[in-house]
Amino acid sequence: MDSLGRNRSSWSAMAWEKAGPVYREILRLPFLTELASGTLSRERFMYYLGQDSAYLKEYGRAMAALASRFPEPSDMALFLRLAAENLDAERSMHDSFLRDFSGDSRPSPVCLLCSSHLWRQVIAEPLEVALASVLPCFVVYEEAGRHIYGSASLETNPYRDWIEAYGSSDFGSSTEMIAGICDRYASEAGPEDRERMTDAFLTGVRLEWMFWNNAYEMGQWQI
Repeated sequence: MDSLGRNRSSWSAMAWEKAGPVYREILRLPFLTELASGTLSRERFMYYLGQDSAYLKEYGRAMAALASRFPEPSDMALFLRLAAENLDAERSMHDSFLRDFSGDSRPSPVCLLCSSHLWRQVIAEPLEVALASVLPCFVVYEEAGRHIYGSASLETNPYRDWIEAYGSSDFGSSTEMIAGICDRYASEAGPEDRERMTDAFLTGVRLEWMFWNNAYEMGQWQI
């Protein structure tokens, strides 16, 4: 938890500490434990990538819409750059796996829940609350990626490229900068808005759990 733990009194560090129990449950998910060991079925991994690709399309649009709300052009430019760099890296990695994929990649109910929640924050909530809602996507992937990289069996792991991509230091620097923006806005917010930021952040971490859990279950519409 390095990126959010350097200043223990910051909003992001305190929010991440509150999210600790959910994050620890994320690390216990069969999808991630089997990914690390290399025993995750190809079918489940490809389902996950299809869902993640569907979500990233909405995520990119939502991040651009959120960037347009910044009063300072420098913040807008930095936010757009960080979002674009991470999205490009993820899409490139996805393309390498999905090149021969012919399965169903329609958004699942959980995927739609995640993107709908994100859009609601971007459109309907104050800027600082919307920012808090996008931070989990950065920090959970960075922390989980680092954890998996440190515990994975890489030599013969079929998911080595994914593990190395998310375990790299590049994601950490982006997380730190996004967290810094959140902390700056949190420092100027009142107690009620800071609490709303924390609630939005915790909801985002819970949705990350739901997304990976759904990937393992390969959940789809029941009717």
